[in-house]
Amino acid sequence: MIENNSQWVLVVDDNERNLMVLQNILEKASIPCKTTLSGQEALLLAMQAPPSLVLLDIMMPEMDGITVCRKLKETKLTHDIPIIFISALTSKEDVLQGFEAGGVDYITKPFHKEEVLARVKAHLTIVSQKRELQEINQKLSEALATKNRLFSIISHDLMGPIVNINNVLNIAVNQPMEQETLIDFLKDALTANTSTLELLRNLLAWAKNQRNEINFNPHNIDVSIIINDNIKLLKGFWTEKKLHIVNHVKDPIICFADENMLTIIFRNLISNAIKYSYEGGKIEIFYSETKNEKIKFCVKDEGMGISSENLQKILNRFEHFSTPGTNYEKGHGLGLTLVQDFVNAHKGTLEIESEPGKGSLFCFSIPQNLSDFPH
Repeated sequence: MIENNSQWVLVVDDNERNLMVLQNILEKASIPCKTTLSGQEALLLAMQAPPSLVLLDIMMPEMDGITVCRKLKETKLTHDIPIIFISALTSKEDVLQGFEAGGVDYITKPFHKEEVLARVKAHLTIVSQKRELQEINQKLSEALATKNRLFSIISHDLMGPIVNINNVLNIAVNQPMEQETLIDFLKDALTANTSTLELLRNLLAWAKNQRNEINFNPHNIDVSIIINDNIKLLKGFWTEKKLHIVNHVKDPIICFADENMLTIIFRNLISNAIKYSYEGGKIEIFYSETKNEKIKFCVKDEGMGISSENLQKILNRFEHFSTPGTNYEKGHGLGLTLVQDFVNAHKGTLEIESEPGKGSLFCFSIPQNLSDFPH
């Protein structure tokens, strides 16, 4: 039995005795393998589940080993699989041709157990080290992208509002003005400060999530309370734009979820709906039960909508992309990333429907009961 992601060797030879000898050598060394007498079947097996290494006979009828090797190297899925050719001692020219086709090594007939194992283990070690190096490079690349996004947010999205607040307060303190004008200045400073505070909340949650420092503690909670609390928290924003929020989640709805994560999910979805709604528009919040015994919550607006191209950029956790709201409110690009991560933490799904100029619909599902939650 070959387990998923485990290393295994594909042995290809038209001689059954050779296959049995090689299979016996490998299996006694606890190296999983599959065997085939046909070059054509070898290609099919490699395409279905790429092996870590191929032992390939050069001289075979119908399709010889050189042809099999070239076809494996022509396909992206199998291009990087190392190929060790099986050759008779008198077939040096064939071996040279095999190297030119993409082979990395060869073993000779008759087989010597020590030689076969030494060459196979050496190349399996190289394959393993290469995979580890690729994983390390991927993690380094992701870490660099995360750092760049963080610096971009700090330099653009944090510095700007803080400088504006500082300027407003400087004017309010150092320049005499009428009380009505002073109140307008302070309102501007409060708006900028509230926006910056919201960004900091998201930024801290995002940074903790990147370092896996957010504890996931699901329990039975009334989601209607969380929704109402967020609507009240954001009241200043939606009343300023004269928006009409229709909350259909009025009765208690008990779900098995993490309260902090769920609060951040709703806060960002409702905040985005407000930000990208036109003045006097409507926002609806509703729910439905799904076939798999989850509760599906939705936030719908009639705002500016999002193009599919921009949506992909927003959901890319390594790209800093945002668009201004209908009143030029600053977007930060972190909200939906957090929503996506926290919905995934609940083993749920985030569904987005949006059309530029016609609004957006954001829905996510979470388990209703402890028994429904995946273990």
